[in-house]
Amino acid sequence: MEATYTWHQGARCLNPRWPLTPEMLPDELFSSWLVRTAHAHGCLPRTLTSIVWPGAQAWRVDLDRKHHWANMEALASTTGVQAPSLLAATLWPIIQNLHPNCVAENTTPLSWILPLGCRNRSHAGGLLCCPHCMADPVPHYLLQYRLAWHTVCPRHRILLIDRCWRCSSALQPNRLRPDRPLSLCHHCGQSLADVSPEPVVNSALAFQSFADSASQSTAIYGLTSLSFAEWMCIARVMVSFLRNVTRNPTTKSQLFCQAMGLDLSQLKSSSLGLPFEYATPAERAGLLGQAWVIMQAGPERFLELAGEVELPVTIFPVRGIGGSPILAQMVSVLVQHTRHQPSQPSRRQTREPLEVWRMWNRLQRRTHRNGIS
Repeated sequence: MEATYTWHQGARCLNPRWPLTPEMLPDELFSSWLVRTAHAHGCLPRTLTSIVWPGAQAWRVDLDRKHHWANMEALASTTGVQAPSLLAATLWPIIQNLHPNCVAENTTPLSWILPLGCRNRSHAGGLLCCPHCMADPVPHYLLQYRLAWHTVCPRHRILLIDRCWRCSSALQPNRLRPDRPLSLCHHCGQSLADVSPEPVVNSALAFQSFADSASQSTAIYGLTSLSFAEWMCIARVMVSFLRNVTRNPTTKSQLFCQAMGLDLSQLKSSSLGLPFEYATPAERAGLLGQAWVIMQAGPERFLELAGEVELPVTIFPVRGIGGSPILAQMVSVLVQHTRHQPSQPSRRQTREPLEVWRMWNRLQRRTHRNGIS
């Protein structure tokens, strides 16, 4: 019989001091369970965390990452859920798997981890959910939907959402009142289950399923067996490569994509120009689907086609290589060009319309996050 969970099996409450504490559901996100626990006792989430961790502004940071003040033993003593089970519902075990050298107090953005964009208690980025799953008897948010390679609900085969379809507010269940279920938007009260689902990108679902399986063991890239962290590092570089192709298409890059069998129509350019982890689920699904085609072809095919079309190194994100010998070999076949040095300083040119559009969208994002209308 298949397991009903992928990341953690959930946990029951054993002799809790807070008698109404709900059990943690399989694969439930730590902050989602905290919100349900607070609502079960008729209080706001920030009231609950101020009792467990006095003086800590818990909801002003990404609570699903590890913090020195978040004493899990203190929370375990009141809720009856053991500390290891609480930690398993956070992002920390996955971060250790993806970034083995990451320290616990590192709060900087990490590749493959979706950021919340915290500013006080307001978030620029929302939690992801499946609209159909929100119609279940106990609506909750899943741990895996904080991972950037998750864009599809495998159960219902629809795209995930991170914003309310009515008011476009980022989904922040911690700002809901105790009398409201997690299936509602905190801002306008709209049911998230009423969204018309978008069609699934099958190749993105294939990437998602493979990455989930590889996280529990090892991954194969071409003829080489890699650790999960290294395979994901290569995949992240390929995603960046595809974003470069979308932003600045060249004849050689398009020839390479055509020979590789990529469908560039699936790639959606972000209006904000932000990193991959900030993109919408639909944008990430398009990129992951085509990255899956490249990863399936293996490094041998990449080396062959890159050499044939003389792919320039300028379109490849060299900074993301790190210490991967496979990536270093792939970069070695790319064409190096001498950097042009202008004879005299050039005057600043008029900005391109797309650049102005991205600047405007960034400004709107900041004002929306800060509550400025």
